[in-house]
Amino acid sequence: MRVLIINPSIRPEQFGRFAALLEPMPCIGVAYVATFLSRAGHEVRAFDDFALRGGHDAILKVVEEFRPEAMGVSVLTPVATDCKALIKRVKDKIPEIKVFVGNIHADLFPEEFLDLCDAVIHGEGEQASVDVLAAWQAGRTAEGIAGVTIRAGSDLRSGPKRALPTNLDAYPFPDWGLLPYTRYSLLPLGTIQKPIVAIAASRGCPFRCTYCSLENQGKIYRKRSIKNVVDEMEYSIKQFGVRQFGFMDPIFPMGPKHAIEFSKEVIRRGLDQKQVWLSELRTDVVDRESLEWLKKSGCRRLVFGIESGVDTILKDVKKQNTTNRSRQTIAWCREVGITTVGLFMIGMPGETPEMTQQTIEYACSLELDFAKFAITVPFPGSELYQDQVRSGVLKRKDWENFTTFNPDLNRIVVASEVQSPEQLLASLREATFRFYMRPGLIKRHLLDIKTINAGQMVRGLWSIMPDLPRIKAAA
Repeated sequence: MRVLIINPSIRPEQFGRFAALLEPMPCIGVAYVATFLSRAGHEVRAFDDFALRGGHDAILKVVEEFRPEAMGVSVLTPVATDCKALIKRVKDKIPEIKVFVGNIHADLFPEEFLDLCDAVIHGEGEQASVDVLAAWQAGRTAEGIAGVTIRAGSDLRSGPKRALPTNLDAYPFPDWGLLPYTRYSLLPLGTIQKPIVAIAASRGCPFRCTYCSLENQGKIYRKRSIKNVVDEMEYSIKQFGVRQFGFMDPIFPMGPKHAIEFSKEVIRRGLDQKQVWLSELRTDVVDRESLEWLKKSGCRRLVFGIESGVDTILKDVKKQNTTNRSRQTIAWCREVGITTVGLFMIGMPGETPEMTQQTIEYACSLELDFAKFAITVPFPGSELYQDQVRSGVLKRKDWENFTTFNPDLNRIVVASEVQSPEQLLASLREATFRFYMRPGLIKRHLLDIKTINAGQMVRGLWSIMPDLPRIKAAA
């Protein structure tokens, strides 16, 4: 079958001035599904609208030219409403086209899509997508397929739950040639060299942070062999000229032993001289020795989910980490020469304005090179979302407003029951300004790190410009 796979884009107007900070990241889930379908013999095209920014009209032009028999759409919460509008326009143009949707939002709310779509795929959707298209190609519906829900009349019918795959080494490497990979970045905080692609060395997460929606995608941690991961790196360097990898695991590497063994294999093959890489991980799963090995293997930047400068808040959200441990790990990274990004959340449940200020002060006191501050949003799939729905605090389903950078005070979705949206947005801008406008950090970026240029600094300042006079007065 001719199949079109869509990675929708959040519309820039949803972010206001924050849109200046948006850059397209490699969509590894779409890459895997497209690769599986291509390997199954289908003619596959993928359209990453986040990278291409063509909108509905550009996608419809591809539909007219390619005339797909099936279309798959990746649905995250902020794009759910727009995805439905897109699917309707495609169905109006080609009424006979079969449409399937997947990713977290479609997984959680299949009823929202099955008036328009023919199948919703739950969980990890690679093999399920292959099974669905095989059924359609044979003239059947997708009813009864594991991990798939369809509509039959007024009823929703779900197949049995699909077992999580455990042998991830058996998966083909993503074919980035199906996507506009030369356009990808890892945001200004993560881009060092291009081309960049994503890589997933594991799936699932053993931790249970209440604000994280990834738990819905699999609670069982499964990792690929180190050999298989490094094989993929070697393949991507040769096939696509990749110069930087972004590990998309919730946590990579998982512990000092894993870090050292991975690093030694990369070095043994000489790949430490051919690429650099970045990963997100916790500050409590590495030590100084393993960080030294990571640097030798090409690790140039690590992203740490630090979240808060208040230990009681960390405990309440089940982070199972401490501010002291994060401070130590960030210091080790500076010593071994790995630049660092700290991720912080503004307005977690129970967080007072004083606690928010404590987090800002803490972030500025660390030896971080970058920081990203975001307003806490109760995303569907998280324990936080479920708790707020059960308690009646959260009744909204205006999904386009479930973003961490919503500048509209009348529509912003927040998790805080203590602080107003106006307070949170002002604190977000204050945190960004205070962190980046320190003379010592500006000097380090321009003279030492050199991965933020003047244009990026201007765009960053533009995003907080409305609050600059107030922020300066407060500082």
